Amino acid sequence: MKYLVLLIAIITFTACQPKPIDIEVEQAPPKLVIYSQVIPNSVMLIYVSKSFGALDYSENDKADTSRNALLDRIMVRNADVSISYNGITDELKAIPEIPGLYASITIPQFINTEYKLSVIDPETALSIKSKSTMLKQIPFDEVSAKVGEGEDSINTIVSVKFTDPADEINWYMINIYGNNKENDDPNNIFMKSTGNNVIALLDDQGFNGEQFIGEQIMYQWVSDTVFASISNISQQYYDYLVLHKKGGSAINQIFAEPINYPTNIEGGYGFFNTHYPDPRIIIVEK
Repeated sequence: MKYLVLLIAIITFTACQPKPIDIEVEQAPPKLVIYSQVIPNSVMLIYVSKSFGALDYSENDKADTSRNALLDRIMVRNADVSISYNGITDELKAIPEIPGLYASITIPQFINTEYKLSVIDPETALSIKSKSTMLKQIPFDEVSAKVGEGEDSINTIVSVKFTDPADEINWYMINIYGNNKENDDPNNIFMKSTGNNVIALLDDQGFNGEQFIGEQIMYQWVSDTVFASISNISQQYYDYLVLHKKGGSAINQIFAEPINYPTNIEGGYGFFNTHYPDPRIIIVEK
């Protein structure tokens, strides 16, 4: 089973311009921004982009708010990306159809093994290093989805169960996603796709060593299938995701006051994680 989860932030910027004031603002230097994804059966994905500030956004950029123009500005197309583990180094290949995405289908996934990431952008000479230890997989016990009844008949209810290991502290990310075309407007780059994608972040303080049972309502959501995954993640990555959610939309995060997110990227931003998800595709019960 191959499932590619691609999350590419598409941004634009419009603003009312008051009377100009002559000021000097020191801008942070650009750095590489890293995100990663592990797919069971030896697949690793690395997304590479560049940071930029609101003051870098030129008048030409404001006039051209197309997806391609913005992606060309922030995505890094020709980086040298490698991952090392157990004395072996694998080079990741760029995916031409998806700017900034690099992939390998030959990296084994070893629990409690340290993976080291190296990225170099020859065009800008920017580079980063990072490392991450792969935690053990904690799978779903059960996951199901059904259409609601009565007034909830336009909603889908997703139920999940999993067992938390005893005598250890764990943090979890549960992702629920579906291609709900009725909620999706491909021409609206501000669209949050409400109901299409839900990320739940949990710690096990309230259910350590016990089975967790929960449900998520996908409002105004109609589809025949649902994708769900659960990942056992590190506390550092959990803290990063919590702050990232508080940052709001991509527009707020980039053009509002800076937020210092936790990171394990040396010389850059973002996060290199090697969590091992348990992905499921579920048929929605009518």
